[in-house]
Amino acid sequence: MNYFESSVRVPLLVYHPREFQPHRVKENVSTVDILPTMCDLIGIKPFAGLPMDGLSLLPHLQGTGGHDKVYGEYTGEGTISPLMMIKEGPWKYIYCPSDGTQLYNLEKDPLELVNLAKKKVEIDEETMSKLRAFENEREGLWSFEDITKDVLHSQRKRRLVWSALRKGKFASWDFNPTDDGTTKYGDWLHQIPYR
Repeated sequence: MNYFESSVRVPLLVYHPREFQPHRVKENVSTVDILPTMCDLIGIKPFAGLPMDGLSLLPHLQGTGGHDKVYGEYTGEGTISPLMMIKEGPWKYIYCPSDGTQLYNLEKDPLELVNLAKKKVEIDEETMSKLRAFENEREGLWSFEDITKDVLHSQRKRRLVWSALRKGKFASWDFNPTDDGTTKYGDWLHQIPYR
């Protein structure tokens, strides 16, 4: 429910020794890049009408470079307003209307202890330029007012049907299985006919 590195960094391993030399990719990539990558690997393109934010990782896998910018959005449980992130090179920009702006240079501050956006009078021109560029990009990509309206509208619709959903057998949306996983193997084993 935040965009600090401990929440954002997800390991991704690709193993195909006949095609790719082992190496580490240091550029910023995202899990939304997986589908376009799989399509590239088998030589097809995603469905033309499919909204696609990801970019293929094939150039990274081939060691020829590739993109270095990713975006994150969060409007889920535990937030009181939308949260977004842009990572590019060593820079991480985070914005939430209720929390304000955060900017970190992960090369110089890997623990994200110094919010450069709060130190506008102390930062150099390069950092100020990067902050302005991220703010302009954010304003072009996201309307936080519209996102908030859409989320509240969705919540009202779900609240309206909540009483109907509680009738009959109820299953929570949360991962809380109603069966005991420790007995699954045994139950499954008894259903197999012995020959």
